Amino acid sequence: MDIRFDRYLKALAANYRDGGTEHTGRAALENFLNTFAVDAMAPGIEVQHEPKRDADKGSPDFKVKRQGMILGYVEVKEIGANLDKILKSDQIVKYRKLSDNIVVTDYFHFIRIDGAGKILDRQSLAFPNDIESRTIQVNPDKAEAVSKLLAAFFSSPPQGLQRAQQLAVALATRSKLLRDYLTEELVRQTKVHKEGRLHGLYDVFREQVFHELTVTEFADAFAQMLAYGLFLAKLNASDDEIIRLDNVRRFIPGSFRLIRELVRFLEEMQETEYDEAKWVVDEILSIVNGLAIANIREDLSFRQRKAISRKIRAGDEEEHRLFERDPFIYFYEDFLRAYDKETRKARGVYYTPPPVVNFIVRAVDDILKNQFQIADGLADHKKVTVLDFAAGTGTFLLEVMQRIFDNIGGPETGKADAVVREHMLKNLYGFEYLIAPYTIAHLKLSQYLQGQRPSADRK
Repeated sequence: MDIRFDRYLKALAANYRDGGTEHTGRAALENFLNTFAVDAMAPGIEVQHEPKRDADKGSPDFKVKRQGMILGYVEVKEIGANLDKILKSDQIVKYRKLSDNIVVTDYFHFIRIDGAGKILDRQSLAFPNDIESRTIQVNPDKAEAVSKLLAAFFSSPPQGLQRAQQLAVALATRSKLLRDYLTEELVRQTKVHKEGRLHGLYDVFREQVFHELTVTEFADAFAQMLAYGLFLAKLNASDDEIIRLDNVRRFIPGSFRLIRELVRFLEEMQETEYDEAKWVVDEILSIVNGLAIANIREDLSFRQRKAISRKIRAGDEEEHRLFERDPFIYFYEDFLRAYDKETRKARGVYYTPPPVVNFIVRAVDDILKNQFQIADGLADHKKVTVLDFAAGTGTFLLEVMQRIFDNIGGPETGKADAVVREHMLKNLYGFEYLIAPYTIAHLKLSQYLQGQRPSADRK
């Protein structure tokens, strides 16, 4: 007989001998689940018990993770609960949007479902009155059936996303949850005290970006920034590097105050007041850690986008370079379409294809040189000022920077540091109404400049 089941039922009997709630048997269930995690085919599986939260906004009771990615959830209800009714609850519907691998249990009955709500397996180990006897007997057939259900749960691979559209939906779904939690916490800090990091960030944004910014608008934008910032952090890390809250600082450029505050807030999310939101951030970390980066990069490539249907293809090596340059800067459009389609439409968040951006920037540079007799074109720091009044995620500004470096002979010349310091940082401007793309533009532009400057000048 499998000794794990005997120990589990005896532990439940001891815990519930004098009554109890749905939380009374959590320790016994956690130990029981951990035995299956140890025996699972894949190494490095971790069963993480989440603390008790409000019923309407809590996280799953147990998260099962493998190598930084969430493998599935276990939701626990009180003994004797109607699990079929629970499966139809808003709570489970919410969890199904996040995972295809969920187990719902009342300690004795186990039901495994997928993201569509389909019941993959259901088994009963025992009934509550079975543990009232002094001699607990484990039915071997029932134990074997539950063992197979849990083995299937633990052997299910984490969901590693390979398509851009899947990624956009996954990030958007979790960003909406994060927005709701941040709004509640910000309202609480506003009423109770204003010294919290989140409220401090709100003040920074109102001071530096948009003076009339509301709490709701900030929470909405900041949720997008957090999700997208973690995505960019993964892009900056090596393929096998696992992004965590305690190491994310290494992968997000901190070259201006808003980004520094963003990184500091991610580190502070370990504090108890952010427990309600932290599990959603863990979800986002799971998504980005599980990305098939090569597949995502290929899928985001302009070779795969709708331009193909209009027969717009790279005609030569130079144009191919334009199509392939940093496609992730355009991913924000896909993300916002999944997150808030109406905002995307109302604010005009649509990418300009790289060859068009390149053509416009080259044309302006040529006009400066030929018509205005400015020999250095866009690189002239005394006569040229650039303003992108709808900067989005920085596409045009990035191309202008590239053109400036081209005009001075490349970033490795002796002129590069002076051009960055005296021209790019002083004479290139971008306005953007939406805070998330505004911040993403800063991330991408600062990352680009750090990559182009000589190594001795990087800070």
